[in-house]
Amino acid sequence: MSGAEQMMSTIVVIDDHPPIRMALKTYLEQDGRCRVVGESGGAEALSIVRQHVPDLVIMDLALFSFDGLGLIRQICLVDKKIRVLVLSSREEKIYVTRAAEQGACGYISKASSMQEILYAVQLVRSGYRCFPVGSQQVTQDVPVLSRRELAVLRFIAGGSRNKEIASALCISPKTVSTYKMRLLTKLNLKTTLDLAEYARMNGLA
Repeated sequence: MSGAEQMMSTIVVIDDHPPIRMALKTYLEQDGRCRVVGESGGAEALSIVRQHVPDLVIMDLALFSFDGLGLIRQICLVDKKIRVLVLSSREEKIYVTRAAEQGACGYISKASSMQEILYAVQLVRSGYRCFPVGSQQVTQDVPVLSRRELAVLRFIAGGSRNKEIASALCISPKTVSTYKMRLLTKLNLKTTLDLAEYARMNGLA
């Protein structure tokens, strides 16, 4: 393998439409910074990821007879260094949120141009996160939050008070305060209002 090939990011493409896989592979490899080492329609996707352990997986959620959201989590368990970018026709906020919860580092619509898709690929492969907010792509270097931290963050965004959050999650108000402090520290924010705005801007509200 040449030095140039060693510098390229390795990618696995997962989509149950062969023309889309072919178009992505062609465009990504023409860019010169990526090498598609495997592709799948869904059924054998996890085996291919385990075989190649790529730097990045680009995948759809709507896979024939296959749970795309569950696959994200399984891919992340193969190797924590693998980053997942969802390329989907499902644009509803709930899918973006659930994909992020499962471990995806980015989410972009199939309606995007190839230039926009390539931009998202380069951001995610470089260690950033890329998720849509409204009609624009928001990119951030975001710390990973635990499921409980995400749950508390959503309640904060919904305007719930500490006692209400504690009751809903079956924890004490003091524990809720602890989670709030962790969130403020991790996200480098100052107030509860900042947390609520952060959640809204990242599709977590």
